[in-house]
Amino acid sequence: MERGKKFLLDRVYQEIKAGLSPSKISKKHNISKQNLNYYVGKLKKLGLIEKKGYGVWVCTRNIKQVKTLTTRQYNKKTFTSSKKEIRGHAFIWKIHFDDPIYWEGYVNKYQKKKLSFQLMKHNNILRTVFQNRKIWLGKKGMIIYEPIDFMGRSSFEVKGKAVFEMDLLIKNLLKELGIIFRPYKFTTSREHYGIMKNELARQYNDRKEKMAIRSSDGDVWMWIDDSKGLGELENKEPNVNRQVQNFWNNHKKHGFNIDADFVLGGFNENTQAINRNVAHIEKNAQHLEFYLENMKSHVKAIQQLGNAVETLSKQVEDIKGKSEHL
Repeated sequence: MERGKKFLLDRVYQEIKAGLSPSKISKKHNISKQNLNYYVGKLKKLGLIEKKGYGVWVCTRNIKQVKTLTTRQYNKKTFTSSKKEIRGHAFIWKIHFDDPIYWEGYVNKYQKKKLSFQLMKHNNILRTVFQNRKIWLGKKGMIIYEPIDFMGRSSFEVKGKAVFEMDLLIKNLLKELGIIFRPYKFTTSREHYGIMKNELARQYNDRKEKMAIRSSDGDVWMWIDDSKGLGELENKEPNVNRQVQNFWNNHKKHGFNIDADFVLGGFNENTQAINRNVAHIEKNAQHLEFYLENMKSHVKAIQQLGNAVETLSKQVEDIKGKSEHL
């Protein structure tokens, strides 16, 4: 019994680490809410998880397995702390198999009661729920609606975790239906990334306001709606999320002192300094021009003086020659 408790404690920790909420963990592993609350409370007491919002828990320490350590041992800083800033969620995966799968044949042979299937008459596609995911089965592939939230330090780390879970789900589903695994390609038709505890989001949430930024085609690419109570600034592209994350971290680094007024003030100061330098240059140019004119007049005077000296020399030579004949 004790061994079972240790196993379930580790299992609950791993599922929270993967982004599942307690209610989803309860359904997935058929654990009563009372027992699940015990394990969640135990993990919290051990300092391994913390609550971020209603029904949202995140891991505060990144460990491979929950072992039989005391609370004091867990609270010692012997584990690498993993600061998770990004929440990835609302993934919709579009799976395309290299070889088509004729699902109905496998479904008709399926004798277990673990899965049930519904044929959607309007598009002749089978629908099922497997491991708490809604899945649409088409001839060329499948569509998976991912309900799990994934936490990480970056959008790329988060998406990596989500892809890992997606791949595991596909393999388990094919195995459940007795289908040999086959290569596939995947894309997403939806993916959301939230920067948690964002300062801008906090200000909007405090005022109970929402924000939506649209591109030129009207598509919303960044928004604040306080959907989970985590103070998130959300967008739907990993690369954009990384840039937005860097943008806000850079602002935080400088104490949020660099705003439009700061930038414009700097431009105005630089413009005034440039104007002063231009005025000095123009004034110096005028001085140079006056100096050049003086130089020109000096050169002319020197040339005239040279000519006069040459004339005087000739006159002296003439007088000297006449004196020799006397």
